Amino acid sequence: MSFHVFTNIGNKRQNNEDSFLKLELKNGHYILAVADGMGGHNAGEVASSIAIESIKNYSFNFNDNIMKQIEYVINNANKDIFAYSKEDVELKEMGTTLTLTIIKDDTLYFGHVGDSRIYLYDEMLKQVTTDHSLVNNLIKNKSIDPDEAFNHPQKNIITQALGIDKDLEIQSDKLDIKSNNIVMLCTDGLTDMIRFKNIEKVFQNYDNVKDMIEALGEKALQNGGQDNITIIMGSI
Repeated sequence: MSFHVFTNIGNKRQNNEDSFLKLELKNGHYILAVADGMGGHNAGEVASSIAIESIKNYSFNFNDNIMKQIEYVINNANKDIFAYSKEDVELKEMGTTLTLTIIKDDTLYFGHVGDSRIYLYDEMLKQVTTDHSLVNNLIKNKSIDPDEAFNHPQKNIITQALGIDKDLEIQSDKLDIKSNNIVMLCTDGLTDMIRFKNIEKVFQNYDNVKDMIEALGEKALQNGGQDNITIIMGSI
């Protein structure tokens, strides 16, 4: 099992406000996370960094309830960002998405807030997380067709983020994974630039993870690179 990272400022942004975490532990478990910051000045970068540092500073007990620990560390990161933003006027209303994955043996555990995503590839590509976004709500209530979401003018409006509200609705779950499955975490700098079917084609057309992640990153840049792009990908 090995994981690779692609991160790029993109073609339009002044700073890379994405942060990520890729930890391989001695017991063979992985802790992976991506965070996409938002806010004026450098606030987005600060928010996403705080979220990732909160995970790095937490000591997971892999013999205890992992789901509860994931939810705890996400809520704790939210409190840290919220408190930090009160100390500096330039950081007011900063926020970040956070998508956290723990891989232990044959199980993937995750906690998720915002519109960064986890995908699992097993001959077909599946989106594991659900976007906390206005557009996804419009799809749910059938106001728009899923095909309309990609070019929707309000597709970047999210309904959940760390640092904005004290209470979060965290999506958390676990799923079984098996040998040769590919796991991908990414920020919307990738998914806003490449349609689902074209992401899936990259998985189908390349033989190794390193080539896949580079191809996806380059395609996102070629298609406009409107935002920061961060991808973590690995084969189980």
